[in-house]
Amino acid sequence: MRDLAATEPLGEPFSAWPEFVAEAETIIEAARDRGLHLRLLGALAVIKQCPQHVWLLEKTNRILTDLDFMGYDREIDQVERMFAELGYEVLGGRGVTMDVWVGRRIFHDPSRGRRRVDVFLDRLDFCHPIDLRGRLDLDPVTIPLTDLLLEKLQIVEINEKDLKDLVVLFLEHPVADRESPGAFDASRVVDLLSADWGFYYTVSLNLDRIRRYMQTIPDLSDGQRALVEERMDHLWRLGEARPKSLRWKIRARVGPARRWYQEVGEGYRELGRESGAWEG
Repeated sequence: MRDLAATEPLGEPFSAWPEFVAEAETIIEAARDRGLHLRLLGALAVIKQCPQHVWLLEKTNRILTDLDFMGYDREIDQVERMFAELGYEVLGGRGVTMDVWVGRRIFHDPSRGRRRVDVFLDRLDFCHPIDLRGRLDLDPVTIPLTDLLLEKLQIVEINEKDLKDLVVLFLEHPVADRESPGAFDASRVVDLLSADWGFYYTVSLNLDRIRRYMQTIPDLSDGQRALVEERMDHLWRLGEARPKSLRWKIRARVGPARRWYQEVGEGYRELGRESGAWEG
């Protein structure tokens, strides 16, 4: 029996990933049986999407916390009933702060035998919004691969755990010009970055951080680093080539002198629980 406090999940070693995945798959199956859309995001989605490079997450001691899902707001009443039937309770309820409750539910097992579950609804709304409405049928287990990449690239104060995930994602998957199985859809990325200078700027920062972070991973070969850089460069070139709107250009002139991202409420952060941004 695990003894984790319901309100403050503790990180667990990466070796526990099969248990996390088993719990997640039980929830996904229960949702599927009810015709509901629940898709993994975060670290477990990376594990499911990158089976050839799980070894790197293990080598770099990637910490695991709880189970994160994306669902649809229109299905939330049925989702809450499903979790109740599975023996979970809503954590906090409507008495928690609104920045936690709106667009999200948190479930926990009162017996503490299972990990905490976060369910986000319709969109990821952290530093930069990513709308998932209408996209959860693209993959039966995780959010679409491209949105998983964007989930990580949108983080301004990025942690080492997210950089690990990004390296693994780029190692495993190529960049395609459109939606294609097993590849990043460059058209979706370019559309978002061309519409929002702030998102564009954050991604530029994080691609540079990935390059620097890779130099700290001794288990990566020169060829693997080159492959990640090649794929990042290809994605970035496509974004740079897209014509930008006048609004985008005006915002670019102001630059980072004015805050270019949403501040994320402390209770609403993607709960990776590694303290502090990466300062490589």
